[in-house]
Amino acid sequence: MLDTAPEPVTERRGTPSWRPAVVLGAVLTLLYAVLLLCDLSVPQPVDHSRYMDAARSFPSRPKDPIFDHQYLRIGLTGPTALVMKVFGYSEVTYHAFPVAAALLLFASVYAIGCMLFGRLVGALSAGVLGCVGIVVVAGTELLPDLPATALFTAAVALTIAVREGLLPWRRLWLVVIGVLMGWSYLTREFIVFVWPLVPALLWRRIGRWDWLWGLVPVALTGIGETALNAHLYGDPLARLHAGSGLGDLPSRPEVARTFHNLPLWVYLWRLPQQLGHLAEAPGMLLLLALTLAAGVYVVVRLVRRTSTLPERRVGVFALWLMLLWVPLTLEGGVLNPAHPKLRLQLLRYWYPIFPAFVLGGVAALWVAVRALRPAGRRGALAAGAVVSCVAVATAAFAVVGRPGMPGWAGSDRVRSDALPEFRSWLARSQARTVWVDAKLFRILPIYFVTSTGHRVWRGHMRPMTASARPPSGDYVVVYSVGSDACPRCGDAARAVLPTVPSIWRPVMTSHDRLLHVWQVA
Repeated sequence: MLDTAPEPVTERRGTPSWRPAVVLGAVLTLLYAVLLLCDLSVPQPVDHSRYMDAARSFPSRPKDPIFDHQYLRIGLTGPTALVMKVFGYSEVTYHAFPVAAALLLFASVYAIGCMLFGRLVGALSAGVLGCVGIVVVAGTELLPDLPATALFTAAVALTIAVREGLLPWRRLWLVVIGVLMGWSYLTREFIVFVWPLVPALLWRRIGRWDWLWGLVPVALTGIGETALNAHLYGDPLARLHAGSGLGDLPSRPEVARTFHNLPLWVYLWRLPQQLGHLAEAPGMLLLLALTLAAGVYVVVRLVRRTSTLPERRVGVFALWLMLLWVPLTLEGGVLNPAHPKLRLQLLRYWYPIFPAFVLGGVAALWVAVRALRPAGRRGALAAGAVVSCVAVATAAFAVVGRPGMPGWAGSDRVRSDALPEFRSWLARSQARTVWVDAKLFRILPIYFVTSTGHRVWRGHMRPMTASARPPSGDYVVVYSVGSDACPRCGDAARAVLPTVPSIWRPVMTSHDRLLHVWQVA
């Protein structure tokens, strides 16, 4: 799609200006690391904690898994298990792999934009994607979607570098690309829908036998996974069978109504509809529309044989987007509204195309303004100004919000330090037994140790239910009632403890007033 040159790239091109781009990318990635580490999200007692449990049992078969598919995503649980060997069941273990993946995604988006359109497009695209609220939160959460996206995006960045002849030892990098693609599959299975983008980029650019260097790691990934599943579960296709039934998992009635038996247009419009709920919706929807419009425009120009190289490069991102949008939309309800295979109301399912339409939208705007303005320095300045305004506005909406829609900077999900404060209190207290709701029960053990895994408390934790109540002298912990720091914790606490007895003695309240500890009188 990029061009029609039939010859393979066999040597590295001269790139005397690569150093400024690398230095800028390194500085931006370092700044993004600081942002993520200063805004670590609160662990959640749902899928997040189950992946921690899966890592704790890896590589053995879990004794009593809640959902099999979470234990089968070894691309996520394997690296987390390695970190857990060093730091235990701790905050570092919970955040390490997601943060590393988020930084890889940021750097890869920058590299793609830089190689195809220049440093400005790369920096703005990475900045916009890195500041999107759900990406900032997901960048520090133990979930598979963003890491799989990061691994694939890194594979795309290396593919473009190989295609453009920017890397020596081409066959070695083809192996790395294959490893990244296989790892992305082990992390999130439907990432394979966007895999065809890599051979499309390399088509007619590498030799016939060079393909094997990338295909062998992918094949070994599949063989290794089937062998492991056959050994542990007696079913070589265990993950395929578990993943194909995601839409049939039990759901509360109010949740089931959001994706079962809906009109066709709802499934077709699902992605822009969910993007519309974000604080940065105006900018994200604009970038999505620009990417789709550019794709249609490039197809018309290709048919007429009048397309330019920058236009074809923008078209690559439209192809990337459609490779995932079509199968996800079909499986998410179009083919069988009564039994959708995927719950596409969850925006994280769409993460693999976020880099595509952010890069595509920024690049399309850049190319369009350059085409409308006079060639030369004035045109470049005009394009840079327009693209920068859109990117900065989108990032600002994401961080600080817009009227009626707060940004992530004001969210308790990334601001709350209540649980670390509780850990400090627990280490100093004489408490031997604490009682919590069933949801907080799943995440609180992370805070019985320091962030690096050293135990600070050796007491007992008990789940509080209607039939199991704390005796006199024990302590009760309530967290996140009425807050988005941990909504499930707040709801569970309110259900099991609608009112606090007046004779209970308050002994600790966090600075943000989201966590309270009482001693039972």
